[in-house]
Amino acid sequence: MEEKWEFYLEKEVPENAYFLVGLPDVGLVGPISTSHLVKTYQLEELGYIDSPLLPSVILFHKGKPHFPIRIYGGYRGDDYILVLHADVAVPPAYIHKLAELIVEKGLELKVKELVLLGGIAVPNRMKIEKPKTYVASISPEVMEEAEKKGVEPLSDGFVGGIYAQILKEGYKKGLKTYALLSECFFNYPDPGAAAATLKALEKMINHEIDVSKLLEQEEEIRIKLREFMKRTMEAMRGSGKEYEFTVPALYA
Repeated sequence: MEEKWEFYLEKEVPENAYFLVGLPDVGLVGPISTSHLVKTYQLEELGYIDSPLLPSVILFHKGKPHFPIRIYGGYRGDDYILVLHADVAVPPAYIHKLAELIVEKGLELKVKELVLLGGIAVPNRMKIEKPKTYVASISPEVMEEAEKKGVEPLSDGFVGGIYAQILKEGYKKGLKTYALLSECFFNYPDPGAAAATLKALEKMINHEIDVSKLLEQEEEIRIKLREFMKRTMEAMRGSGKEYEFTVPALYA
């Protein structure tokens, strides 16, 4: 089957938007974060990403149909916030083309920066009350800027999966791209980690994000997303996430 992807927008997006991406990964930190942003900022659904390679599903919410990967947008003060939210995981064989599409679309729309919201699994998450959030980028300048804003750079280790590919594509094509990754569970939905990621995003984009509801409904969200987490774990096999538990030989 031909690897074809479509990025469709019903409305024009202003230049210099913050392009925030939440794709399913460890702890479902990305989709939990973007779902919360859409609700909190009351963003409008603008379009979708689709491909014959994705599961043949349509979501229904309050009687309205939705594509499983959707684009939302809206203003927050003078800044335009563009959000990519996904309710399905992308199989490892197709992450390269999707990463290329996301970066190319970011360049076409002349976004200010491309921000990947996610998690980094840690074995002792159960003992961590307040997860740390790290910034990861191939650009040293972006890492330095984030550190000045109070977000700790990821100093050692791997970033795997589609976010690693988007970071590489963004760097190669000259688009300011970075990931905000919070300590999280590997195979359990982690709203607490999503809240930590969003508070780090707050520092980076200078817009307040209220995460109180996310924390209040933590257990409820975990229960609702158990099946989504299971499907994501199945889809992630072979995506490169297994490297995140490895110490790089360079540092041994």
